[in-house]
Amino acid sequence: MLDLLEFCSSTFSLAVLDELPDMVRVIDESGRILYANAALRERFNETTGIKCDKMPGATMACGNCIAQRCIRNGRRYNTIAEVRGRIYSVSAGPVEFENNLYALEIYTDITKEQRLKEKLMANNSRMMKDLEIARSLQLSILRHTLPDIKGYQFAAEFLPCEALGGDMYDCFLARDGRIIMYIADVSGHGVMPAMLTVYLRQEMFAQCKTPHVSASQVLSNIQSSFEELNTEESIYITIFLAALDPQTGTFTCANAGHSVPPLIAGNGQVREIMLPGTPICRWAENARRDEYKASLKKGDRLFLYTDGLDGIHTQAPSDDLNMILKNEALNGKTLLAEIKKKFTQLRADDVTMLLCERDRD
Repeated sequence: MLDLLEFCSSTFSLAVLDELPDMVRVIDESGRILYANAALRERFNETTGIKCDKMPGATMACGNCIAQRCIRNGRRYNTIAEVRGRIYSVSAGPVEFENNLYALEIYTDITKEQRLKEKLMANNSRMMKDLEIARSLQLSILRHTLPDIKGYQFAAEFLPCEALGGDMYDCFLARDGRIIMYIADVSGHGVMPAMLTVYLRQEMFAQCKTPHVSASQVLSNIQSSFEELNTEESIYITIFLAALDPQTGTFTCANAGHSVPPLIAGNGQVREIMLPGTPICRWAENARRDEYKASLKKGDRLFLYTDGLDGIHTQAPSDDLNMILKNEALNGKTLLAEIKKKFTQLRADDVTMLLCERDRD
């Protein structure tokens, strides 16, 4: 087999090495440059026969020469160096010839790749910062102090998944004395859904200032407002809204495309509120939505939630959820904690729950 220096001494071999885009040189044990290919000679005017004390094109001596380490230890070394504004991947591998070790150095220009990597890292850093800000905004708008109304208890839980989503809830006392409760989900994950939850909270609060405005009218008004945002057509919002009269226990609901029906539990029974409705979006007409009217009797519970609960669209989990809601030993936060323990192991999506309970006495 042809040895390295014999190979380098042949006209054909020199022609091959000179065609390489990478810069190549051979250094002996004393640090003398025995060979430099055309790429190295043309780029940095590298010459042979002189002692090497720095990388090609560098102005300062190497602090820890990988070529000498390669010869001394008989193993390959790699590093990355920047010379005259260019970034190089440098490798030095040992080559044995006539019982002597030489270092074969190869310099590969990786400037383009490194600059792209730095750009991607900077963009990723900015994106992560934007996501952190959006997450903080999303969490800050959630109402942690729920209405304190005699004869009623309210509890809520928001469990975000790793990806920034668009789940939210709210429960507040309107000017006309009704309790406004809703749960919503903005499509997608990222900054846009989180920002739209901020918009939705403000818009919902503004719409509910009108005394005795119907639930369906509120959703219709939000649809009109949403259309003015000029969002992408793929973006939509689902909302289930309930307006409760605490004096009588009667409530009126309207649905804007929410996929999981709220549940009413009481007297050992659980029933679904089946109410169709189109999402808040730009690809459907702003038609008036149907309303559902019912009464929350003493001891009843109204449970609103999003579809992030594990397997909630299948029969067995639904039965388990009903059993928890019928358990009179659980209430408020303890009831939600039991649901969380049972249905939030996978956490593939945000989980949002809102509970309204009417006292027995």
